Amino acid sequence: MDPIKLVTRKYRDLIPRSFKTKLDIFLFDRCIEGKSLRSIEPWEFKSFGISEKIVTSYERAWQLGPEESLNEGGLKMAEVDKQIETWLKENKELKAKLLKEYKAYFITDYFPFSKFEKMYSQNPEERVCHYCKLSDEDNKKLRDLSQINTKRGRGFSMEIDRIKPNYEYTADNIVLACYWCNNAKTDEFSESEFLDHIGPGIGKVWNERTNKT
Repeated sequence: MDPIKLVTRKYRDLIPRSFKTKLDIFLFDRCIEGKSLRSIEPWEFKSFGISEKIVTSYERAWQLGPEESLNEGGLKMAEVDKQIETWLKENKELKAKLLKEYKAYFITDYFPFSKFEKMYSQNPEERVCHYCKLSDEDNKKLRDLSQINTKRGRGFSMEIDRIKPNYEYTADNIVLACYWCNNAKTDEFSESEFLDHIGPGIGKVWNERTNKT
């Protein structure tokens, strides 16, 4: 793929994913706080900020059963899920409007393309996995030597990993990651856990495959 097109596509892909993260947590927070989902104004969504407190509750909620609540007397998780599901089905036009506005300020103020372009270089030698140190250039060399076994699709260029997965895609919350590290890290392992323990092991495999050839 043309280098400029690759960087542009990677950047554009961030916007709907970042929007979804903010919308999911925004709706979750309103449910937990007992606020109505029936009368949401665009300015409320735009001014909403994801905080550590909200993320802690959000992550804890994922570990609860359908009949459990975060707080005594609060909504059960099944009720929270139902309210959010209903809102998404009944407010497609509003959701589209929120996305359009989100895209506008994401591009101009929140995370301009110029910042992303500096991080995601057009040079494959400079695009290096934050965790295992594999570069896109070395990835290509290993593929040419039949030392890569993934099927068609992902794995041909560096992906974008969020250091904190339940926060938006911002310049200080993303790093480059190869498909294998990004796929293994998921939302489970912290940046330091992956850097200290798992990433080096994956990097060792790449080195052994390179030396093998």
